Amino acid sequence: MSITKADYYQRIVNLQDKLSKSEFDSLIVSEEEDIYYLTGLTYKSLERLFLLIVKKDKLSFVLPQMELAHLKHVDHVEEIKTYFEYPAKEGERWQDALLDSLKGSVKVGIGGKAPFEIGEFLSAMSVKTGACHFLDELRWVKTDKEIKMIRVASDYCDQAVAELNAKAYFGMSELEVFSIGQSIQRKLIKETEFNYLASSVLFAAWPSRISFQPHGVPKVDDLLIEGSHISLAFLRVNGYSAELERTFFTHTPSKEQAEMFELMLEARRRSYGVLKAGVTGEEVDLASKRFFQEEGLGDHIMHRTGHGIGLGNHEGPFLAEGDKTVLQENMVVSIEPGIYIEGVGGFRHSDTVRITKEGYEILTHCPDDIKSLTFTQSRPFQKLKGRIIKKMFGI
Repeated sequence: MSITKADYYQRIVNLQDKLSKSEFDSLIVSEEEDIYYLTGLTYKSLERLFLLIVKKDKLSFVLPQMELAHLKHVDHVEEIKTYFEYPAKEGERWQDALLDSLKGSVKVGIGGKAPFEIGEFLSAMSVKTGACHFLDELRWVKTDKEIKMIRVASDYCDQAVAELNAKAYFGMSELEVFSIGQSIQRKLIKETEFNYLASSVLFAAWPSRISFQPHGVPKVDDLLIEGSHISLAFLRVNGYSAELERTFFTHTPSKEQAEMFELMLEARRRSYGVLKAGVTGEEVDLASKRFFQEEGLGDHIMHRTGHGIGLGNHEGPFLAEGDKTVLQENMVVSIEPGIYIEGVGGFRHSDTVRITKEGYEILTHCPDDIKSLTFTQSRPFQKLKGRIIKKMFGI
C-alpha cells in the first residue's frame, strides 16, 4: 500500500485551491514532511535548504546543486532551480534562486516551522510575507488510504509492546528492551516496501528510575525493578506514524502506585467521553486536566492530553488548553493524560486514535488494566537470556 502519483497531485490541487481563495499568491514549503506530503520525496537536508514554491498554477523546487543528479525530475513540479552551496557567494545562494522563483508574487505565505532565515531574508528584500497554515490543515484530516497506512504502523506498535509484555521480568535490562525495537525494524524491512528515510523505530521503556520524567533518557544498564515503568513504541512506517505507551510493573505495585494508575485511567475515560468531531482540542484536554485538579494532582500534570499523528509522530491539532481547533472526522490523535510524582512514579498510557463523527476508534490495541500490565512471573528462559546479554555488555 502506498500513496500514488495521482494522490500527490490531488494534494497539490487542494493546496492550490486554498491559495487561490486567499491573500497569498505563493507559499514556501520548507519542512521535509511537508515536501514529502506533496511530492513523495525523501531526503535529508541537513543545513542545505530544499524549498518548494507553490503558486496557484505552478510548482517550483529550489535545491542544492549536488542533489540535482538524482532529482532532475520531480512529479508535478514544472521548474527546478539549484544553488551552489550553503553558504555561498551572492548569485550562487539559495536566496538568489528563491527570489527568482518568487518573481511576480505580491504576498508570500511561509509555513509556521520554516527556518527564521527565510522570513528574515525576504523581509530584508521588502517582500511582503505572512504565516500560512493551509498545508498543516490539509495534513490533519486523513484520507482512507492514509488511515490504512496509520493502521499498519499501529499494528507494529502493538507487536512491539506485546513482545515486551511477554518478556518483561523483574531485573530486565533496558538493553533487552532496545533489542525488541531492532526486531521490529527487521520485520519492517522484511514485510513492507521499506523506505529507510520515511521510517523510524523508537522503542524503549522508561524505567521506574525516571518514569516521573516524561522525557527522561533511559540508559542501557537501567533495570526494570520496583515501581512504575512506561513502555513506548514510537514508529513511523513508510511515511505514516503511530504510537503506543503503557504503564507497567515488574513488581507488585504499592497501594499508592495502584491508586495513581486508576486515576490515570479515569482521566483517560474523561477525555474519551468528550472526544468526537465538532469539539475543540481544548475541550478534550480540559476533561482530563480538570479531573486531575479535582483530585489534588494539578501540580503533577506535565503535559497536554494529546497531539495529532500522521506523517509525524507529533503534529497538529493539539489536545491542549489554548488550542481552539475544531476536531474533524478522520483526524488522528493520541490520548495520553499523565501524572508524574517523584518517589512514586509516572503514570501514562497512550493510544493512536481516529476521530469519528460520533466518537472515536482506537487504532492501537493493548490491555490497559493494572492486572494485565503487572508482570511478576518467573520467566526463567528470559532471565537466562538476560544474564547472558548483561554479561556480554558488562551490565
